[in-house]
Amino acid sequence: MLFYKRKKIRFKKLKCVLLAVVLIIVSCIVFCEQQLAEFKCEYIRIQAEIISVNSVCEAVNNSLKKFNYQYDDIAEIKSSKDGTVQAITTNSFKINELKADIMLSVQQEIAKIYDVEIDIPLGAFTDVTVLSNYGPPINVSFNLTGSFSSEIISTFESAGINQTIHHIRLILTSKIMTTSLDYSGNMTFSTDFEIAQNIIVGVTPQYCGNWYKTA
Repeated sequence: MLFYKRKKIRFKKLKCVLLAVVLIIVSCIVFCEQQLAEFKCEYIRIQAEIISVNSVCEAVNNSLKKFNYQYDDIAEIKSSKDGTVQAITTNSFKINELKADIMLSVQQEIAKIYDVEIDIPLGAFTDVTVLSNYGPPINVSFNLTGSFSSEIISTFESAGINQTIHHIRLILTSKIMTTSLDYSGNMTFSTDFEIAQNIIVGVTPQYCGNWYKTA
């Protein structure tokens, strides 16, 4: 009789241990799901921004290398006999050609990465820095698409007595949409690329055309 009572007590203890283990496993799963839901959206947003910026920069740099324009190819300085800068004229055809190629390159580059898959280590969901790069990978997929606009601007920077650096820059504004099964977000960022520059010796004009901006 005593043997059966002890066996019954052990069985109850075993049930309690198993129940506790099950509760711990379920709690861990619920915790991970909550962490995943909160963390995944932010992780996707950050990764989408990194991928988008890298793709845009690569596309623009490829176009700039392809054309390899120097300052004299797209701008001409006209000076008077005493060295005063009278006007700065630009080659509109070459500028528009460069802009068109850049826009096409950026669109094509983003189209290549429309479908994105990334692996997030399970440890990243624990909020523990030491564990952030450890654990089995969790695959997350999302889509990228975007629209782009560009503007050529010109700025003048003082470089000493009677010397001015003329910068010709491209400002590319990207509007990126990111979507996944349970996330949707938009981001807008601008990137600044130097197309050409030149040191002008002499007094520069106050106004140099409608696409020039003096800084």
